[in-house]
Amino acid sequence: MSLLIRETLRAVIMNSCIRIVCVLISSLIATHALSQDISGWSDKTVCRLVESNGGAAYVEEASSRGLECKAQIKVTKSKSSKPKSSKSKSDITIFYGSRFELPDKVERQPNDVTIAYYYKKNDTLRLRLQEAYKVDPSDNPVEFIKKIEQHKVIDREMGTKTAFSYLYYENGLVIYDAMPPDGRFSMVLDNSSYFSSHSMGKSITSYLIGHAICEGYISSIDAPISDWPLMENTLYYGQPLIRLLNMTAGDANVIRSLEVRFIKTGRHIHGLAPLRTAARNSLELANTKPIGAAKYSYSNLTSDVLFNYMMHRVGLDFDTFIANFYQRKVRIKHPIYILMNPLDNRIYPPPIDERIKQGAGRYGVSATRYDYLRIAKAMMDDWQNDTCEGRYLKEIYNRRVPTNKRIHSWNSADLNWGNPTFGHTAKTYAGQFWTDFYGLNDQKIMVMLGYNGQVIAMDMDNSRIIVINAAKSRHYDTAKLGYIPLKYGRIK
Repeated sequence: MSLLIRETLRAVIMNSCIRIVCVLISSLIATHALSQDISGWSDKTVCRLVESNGGAAYVEEASSRGLECKAQIKVTKSKSSKPKSSKSKSDITIFYGSRFELPDKVERQPNDVTIAYYYKKNDTLRLRLQEAYKVDPSDNPVEFIKKIEQHKVIDREMGTKTAFSYLYYENGLVIYDAMPPDGRFSMVLDNSSYFSSHSMGKSITSYLIGHAICEGYISSIDAPISDWPLMENTLYYGQPLIRLLNMTAGDANVIRSLEVRFIKTGRHIHGLAPLRTAARNSLELANTKPIGAAKYSYSNLTSDVLFNYMMHRVGLDFDTFIANFYQRKVRIKHPIYILMNPLDNRIYPPPIDERIKQGAGRYGVSATRYDYLRIAKAMMDDWQNDTCEGRYLKEIYNRRVPTNKRIHSWNSADLNWGNPTFGHTAKTYAGQFWTDFYGLNDQKIMVMLGYNGQVIAMDMDNSRIIVINAAKSRHYDTAKLGYIPLKYGRIK
């Protein structure tokens, strides 16, 4: 054997030995890491360990992630909004960039285990101690009289589509009350289950501002925001409240319509920081000016500003103000969780004066299905009884603005990703409520809409309320569950 061949073989053997040693070392390191901290391991690995030996640590980790490992679940990662094809109905699809909720643009309805996974992940948000403000229930909650009717459309929607809960209330009676059939999802859904409001919380914030006006904390909806140090040198300072309520404050140079991230920095407006962080950043809100002659532009940021302005004006009375609203006015049966951003100095427990000073408030809440109905009933009662708060609702309704967008019909066939919603069919916007819907022109209807299909629709004159909580919008039939009963009083 030549010297060259012997040297080549020696090099190959040495390289192979090195690779073997590296693999062994890596295995030892991984084993040690697993024994210390499994939070960084993939869902598939955690489930495999649960199914192989059922260790308590692995079971606990799987539970905290919302995994259903007993069913030998396979988790599919998707970088797009289109779920990958799956041979098994037990496969979970986790969407890139969507940690706690399904993304908005999903072409096909996700399967039931994926829907359940995201529901359980989202439900953990209300239990984050730094970020949730808990309001205890009323000693005397509103109770409802039920005269339940069944309908095959409701049965089909609850059995196969993405709605979690459906309530229809008319003239003092609950007529339709439906949830998915038992066993469809891995979690139990009942009257104590929580659902995120998402942007329905914008409308609740507006209603709270009405209460602050009626209780003398704010002079009127035309009062300029000129007494709030946090917003000095920002585009919102000096503007009348009604412009913010109607989404005409001219902030499209800071945040695009319907977006949740600042244009220049890309930071999420709920990016684990209070409003003060943006107010101090020249790439976000500091030294900004509003767009001249601004028209309607849907702004998630503006609603946070509104909530924090309400907190600023109410001041140290905030705890009492909120408790009176939910416990004595709305009369909730279960706790309400108001989401908050953590303080930038991470004080715990977070004192209310620091939350107000830093602007830690957010518009979103988490509540049970019937407590959402209680909120809507309080609004309708105020409207019909012409209370101070009812006159506030009528004033913002009368001062509504056009949305300046294409209006779709309820049977529109040219939309991507599913059925039309109240958002597609609304012609105007009224102080954080959607108004004037295709086919419902003669009715005074105010609608609260939230991401992923949350709906509270109120026909103020005909005493009709619809409450829908869902996993995903546009994959249930909003026309049949929402538009039809508002128009005719029943599902047809």
